[in-house]
Amino acid sequence: MKKLLIFGFALLGICFSAKAQQDPQFSQNMYNRLFPNPGVAGTNGSICATVLGREQWVGFEGQPGTYLFSAHGPVPILRGGIGLSVAQDQIGQFQDFHLKAAYSYHLDIPAVAGQLGIGIGLGMLNRSIGSDWTAIDDIVTDPKIPDAGLSATAFDLDFGAYFANDDLYAGISTTHLSAPDLGVNSTVEVKRHYYLMAGYNYDRLLPNVVFQPSLFVKSDGASAQIDVNVSAVYNNMFWGGLTYRLQDAIVAMAGVDYKLGGTGLAGGTLRLGYAYDITTSLVRTASSGSHELLLNYCFNIPKKIKIERHKSVRFL
Repeated sequence: MKKLLIFGFALLGICFSAKAQQDPQFSQNMYNRLFPNPGVAGTNGSICATVLGREQWVGFEGQPGTYLFSAHGPVPILRGGIGLSVAQDQIGQFQDFHLKAAYSYHLDIPAVAGQLGIGIGLGMLNRSIGSDWTAIDDIVTDPKIPDAGLSATAFDLDFGAYFANDDLYAGISTTHLSAPDLGVNSTVEVKRHYYLMAGYNYDRLLPNVVFQPSLFVKSDGASAQIDVNVSAVYNNMFWGGLTYRLQDAIVAMAGVDYKLGGTGLAGGTLRLGYAYDITTSLVRTASSGSHELLLNYCFNIPKKIKIERHKSVRFL
């Protein structure tokens, strides 16, 4: 046997057992709806790109680090929208890489002035385990311990439904619907994850202030992560809020939305956001918290004005 890291196997038990949640974790979930729900693609009528970077449990050796890029927009000829998500999630010696494309079919619901997106996500999931272990006993050997490292890739499938109008949004979805079989080790079985998201805009309490309560629930069927958030946007520009993540953290977040003055690509809205997790679980004894940065840009493509020509019967 090459090397063995005690902390690494603690994380293996936490993050890669059959009962552990395995999808990436973020705090600014209200601005990251596409990754867990393909039904979101193109439903806001704009072309949007998002970058998220998260350093979790700062102070731990081998702490989780998660990075994501996503983009989506409407495609009228397809009667819906398309999207793309790329994410890397690493903790200690373990790394997941997600690559998936999304298509959402859009249905207008005039009765509530909203739109329903029914989406499917197709892609791949790569899971790898490194080989840089620290030995505690050179004599002990175990065939289930991947001391030489391993890597495997499998097809992945997501499904989701998402509704939105000017005042609210709600979505339900599942990732890893195909339960990918990586076939590398029984300790890295991929489980289906289930998501529920909802949010509401309330602008009748204070002038120039919109309150935005939201809920985000993630479960693998054995455990659940529940985020309850209340944010406020001032003058359509400055925003901030607090999230309580059940039995895990209190999250403070703030940001700014800046509207550019041009048209098309040069006339979109740039969003910058930051979130800080104050850990409330036992992890707080060895961690100073978690940091997360958000960069988002959305713009509309101007519609071409159709020029109509008419002939006069006088000149037939």
